Amino acid sequence: MEALNCIENTRLPIELNFEELKALGLAYIQKNNNNTWTNLNPSDPGVTILDQLCFALTELGYCTNFSIKDILTDKNGELIVKNQFYLPENILTTSPVTINDFRKYVVDQVKELVNLQISPLQSQHNVYKVEVLINRRIDKNKQVEILFPNNEEKEGTKKSQEAIILEHTFFVLNSCRNLGELFLYPTSLSTKKHQVYGELEIENGHDVNSILIEIETAINNYVFPKLIQAGYNELKEEETTNTIFNGPKLTNGWIAESNMLPKKNRVQAYELTKVIQSIKGVLSISNVSFGGTETMYEVCSSEDEILVFGFIDSSENKSNSLQVFTKGKDISASIKASVVKELSGLDDANSQISKVSTVKMAPALPKGTYRDINSYYSIQNTFPSIYTVGNEGVSANATAFQIAQSRQLKGYLTLFDQVLTNQFMQLASINKLFSFENAVTGAPADEEQFYSVQTAFENEHPEYPSPFVCFSPTYYYQSLYKEVPHIRPLLRNFKKHEFGYEIQPITQTVNNSWEKYQNDPYNSYMWGLMSFMEDEEVNLERRNKILNHLLARHGESPILIDTIIEGTVYSGNSQKDKVIIKSLYLQNLGLLSYYRTKAYNFIGASPLTINYIEHSYELPEKEYKELQKKLIQGNQKNFIFDTLNVEKEQKITQIDFTDFSAIELKLNLLFALNIYYQDYLINYNDAYAYWLITQRKGFLCIETNLLKESADYEIIITEDFTGELYWKLGQKLTYNELLKLELLLKKQIGFAELKKIYPLVKVEKSYCKKSAFINIEHSVYKWLVKIPLEEYSLPITASFFDNELLLIFPEFFEGTSSFKISDFKNRLSCFLESELPVQVTTKNFFVKNNLLKELIVAYAKWYNNLRFNQENGELHGADLTISARKLIKILVKLNGLDRD
Repeated sequence: MEALNCIENTRLPIELNFEELKALGLAYIQKNNNNTWTNLNPSDPGVTILDQLCFALTELGYCTNFSIKDILTDKNGELIVKNQFYLPENILTTSPVTINDFRKYVVDQVKELVNLQISPLQSQHNVYKVEVLINRRIDKNKQVEILFPNNEEKEGTKKSQEAIILEHTFFVLNSCRNLGELFLYPTSLSTKKHQVYGELEIENGHDVNSILIEIETAINNYVFPKLIQAGYNELKEEETTNTIFNGPKLTNGWIAESNMLPKKNRVQAYELTKVIQSIKGVLSISNVSFGGTETMYEVCSSEDEILVFGFIDSSENKSNSLQVFTKGKDISASIKASVVKELSGLDDANSQISKVSTVKMAPALPKGTYRDINSYYSIQNTFPSIYTVGNEGVSANATAFQIAQSRQLKGYLTLFDQVLTNQFMQLASINKLFSFENAVTGAPADEEQFYSVQTAFENEHPEYPSPFVCFSPTYYYQSLYKEVPHIRPLLRNFKKHEFGYEIQPITQTVNNSWEKYQNDPYNSYMWGLMSFMEDEEVNLERRNKILNHLLARHGESPILIDTIIEGTVYSGNSQKDKVIIKSLYLQNLGLLSYYRTKAYNFIGASPLTINYIEHSYELPEKEYKELQKKLIQGNQKNFIFDTLNVEKEQKITQIDFTDFSAIELKLNLLFALNIYYQDYLINYNDAYAYWLITQRKGFLCIETNLLKESADYEIIITEDFTGELYWKLGQKLTYNELLKLELLLKKQIGFAELKKIYPLVKVEKSYCKKSAFINIEHSVYKWLVKIPLEEYSLPITASFFDNELLLIFPEFFEGTSSFKISDFKNRLSCFLESELPVQVTTKNFFVKNNLLKELIVAYAKWYNNLRFNQENGELHGADLTISARKLIKILVKLNGLDRD
């Protein structure tokens, strides 16, 4: 049924109601004119002026009633979104936080995986073991040649497909690892196969092969469901937008929470009966059981195993473990398992390709209609010709007095025109007013016009410095050169450019003068308009309120942000500094919010360079002079804060979260550490300070959990029921090896069996402090685990390893004039309390230069050894444990911990 369009007899809102606006105007006149204006009829010129103004106001009211999508649609018909809004798939998602989040993200990134389970180790804080289920159609043992272009000796090395998949999984997990968390190297779930016995009746007319494939897929999905990815449109019927986007941002489709079921470690026969009977085409299934010689109705597996039921194999088994019937006839002998498996693989591949190629990840953006809002039509054009203020103007034979009268009225009306055109520009600039970026001009239309007539040479060699530029305007305006007819004589100094180097006709001179006047961004008219509109104190106060609104709209507390950034210096004006930092924060909020708890990716991070630090505490003289010259220029351009340059320098990109944790990037941004370093480096040639700000965001951030994972350990074991016999492992173990040993001891392995795996050396009781030993849960053993640090050792139970985050700043901060150490520490404490996960604690240090060099060198070597070695394909550098011990030794000294 077609909709009927009609005009409803309802009262218009006041901004569209000409009669009501005029009535209000007349009422105001009568109240305030002291009985000097008595003729309020249409014949009165003042009432005519009121009529034109009211009509113009209804036009403004009409524009303000446009939908926001229309107002934010540009000339190309595209919605202006950048730095205005964060799309739902970007702002509602978050990097993995929960175990299910990690499962979703890994399966999305590692296409060979069907599912995986992640479980915390009870004996270690925030350490997780990972067991993956690889697609059973992949030949895990197939060897693949790995090439290392930078290492000829390693060329031709082969790895199994399983090893490659596990390595890829480990890299993906570490790319989204959170602060204080560690993932052990993944392992594959070992399969525990069981044969299925029973009698299967298939409905006539159905393809037996297809049904067997469906049954086997359904059974294996029942044990450990395949994580199925779907598009937004598929899920929105059942899930809310918030639920769909709750978790990490995925590339191949979203995974519903209902699909995130745990692995079943116990399955009973009646459960399989229900699964099989649910398949279309199955008439019945009876006498389902497992096993060979004797019937079993229940099977179990351990945590690192997965139950697998070979339903297709069972149908072809010689002993007729599974009998398949159709129309009462046994057809088991005619089924070829190899053919069925091949068809199964083809079906799975085709469905996956179809699914990925059609998936739509997010709702479509709304479409708006472009509205040319800032175009203005002067009210002077709507006056009757007798007023001589429109396009026709005064007649050619008008007297000087008549011309003066016309111009006097035009001057009066132009004031109204200017107010109205500014209001239209204010509405058209709503995308700039509520943008995350600070605007750089209050006259965007005039700026665009100015640059549109410039040649390439003129743009390269500007005649005027920074035309129309100011810091973060909140009131917008535009000129009336073309809108108000015959405006030239009304503008101050309009004859300023009426000169030349050759004689020209007067008409040409006037035209050239007028064109030059319009192209002069600092003519008396524009400069006066600029000065009148742009009060910096008002702008800063208003802009600060707008930014507070934007912060609150995105779930950020403006009060907390103000507390953290109070005292941070960018320009020297505290209000301006708040505007700068809040704007920068909002521009980068999408990534900072998404990766809020993320740690850096120690496997894929960029290497650190320390060559010049090892040889000198100063930069080379020539390099320092160039740096000093650049720093002295600061963030000013033509005496105006260079907003665009600072935004470019402080832009956080996706790759930054590989090299830095979110906490480092956010701290650097909100505390503007770059500015403190710039002020310091202008006066001091300090290589350590330069290294910190160029390579580590101004400070060192060290996770003690990572140090624990990097070190190697000496181990002494005893049985807790005797406490007399102590055995020391004859070799140091890495952290992963240490955890494997713990699992063996929990299985109650004896010392005799342990000696076959590890070399054991008997040690005297006096060698050990009994109080330092800790129980191994669910076993009869105790052990002492410690890191040897030359003249002393550090037990793994030391408070140093209690999942701490160490933040190390240079001591020169305390000597900077703009830096108050007590205020900084208070603000830093507030920041860390609001940002860090509850399980992570912090310690802050301010280190002198003599220790800073040793610390930076040790940190950089450990950091570089943690990285994946691309030259030989090894997970870490060869000197990882050595570099870890050196750094731990320095940090223990810095912490002032007691030595063992």
